[in-house]
Amino acid sequence: MKKYRRELSNGQFALLLSVPVIAFLVMVMIYPMGYAIWLSFQEVSFFGGFRTSYAGFANYQEALLSRDFWWSTLVTVRFVLLSVVLSIGIGLALAMLMDRAGKWRSLLGTIIILPWSVSLYGAGVMWAYLARGQTGVASSLVNLILGTNTAETATEISLISGRHIVDLLALGNAWNIAPLVAFFLLASLKTIPSRLYDLAGLDQLTAWERFVHVTLPPLHYSLFVFTSIAMILSMKQLDFIYVMSAGGPGDASSTLTYRLYELAFRQSNYGLSAAMSFYLLFLTIGSALALHVLWGRKLENP
Repeated sequence: MKKYRRELSNGQFALLLSVPVIAFLVMVMIYPMGYAIWLSFQEVSFFGGFRTSYAGFANYQEALLSRDFWWSTLVTVRFVLLSVVLSIGIGLALAMLMDRAGKWRSLLGTIIILPWSVSLYGAGVMWAYLARGQTGVASSLVNLILGTNTAETATEISLISGRHIVDLLALGNAWNIAPLVAFFLLASLKTIPSRLYDLAGLDQLTAWERFVHVTLPPLHYSLFVFTSIAMILSMKQLDFIYVMSAGGPGDASSTLTYRLYELAFRQSNYGLSAAMSFYLLFLTIGSALALHVLWGRKLENP
């Protein structure tokens, strides 16, 4: 008598396909995470060779008592908030522009996606070039208006200053992220029935009222998702900051990621940098959970 094998359910089949990927991710993540945890409790010395000694929670305590740590935390929070607001705002504006572009949508979409295709290193070089006094956009516009073309009379306006550098970094970061946001929001815009706009026209709603009451409600979940994504991408941003400002001028743009880079690779303080990295991890997870509680939970239980 033949025995028939039981068919796998959809969930079991999906799990079976996911096992290799999950196993690979676990192998890739466990060792670095475990090593970082061990390193955060060690005092590392390079005199006479690589040596470590157990330091307990000294590295975590030193980080909390460090002025540089708290300054970098404030810079990070400011950079992330500005990046998220600009990324979502610019992305939504671009999505609505593409939605109304008609036959020019393909060409406009090609142009809009270009910033996302640029590497962070290349974006940092470009923005640094445009922000410097000699080659910057601000200096060029002022000299064009004033008609000063010679080197002796040219005006130099550098945007890479302590007052504006974080704002400029956030704008450049948003320039890189916004195209991704735009295309996903465009997909959500396409799900809105056109009859809703027809009814809004019959009710004589203004453009702002149509945006608030017709366009925005179906985008709430997509906006929540990409607010979370933009926040996490900005939290871990290093390449763009390193190339464009290198944490300067002074420490004006020294975010936590850049501070970690300096401690680990320039000062060789691996124990303190490992401990500080977990504070960054807690800040990222805590921010994501807070966003979910304040916004995401309301979308799940309207």
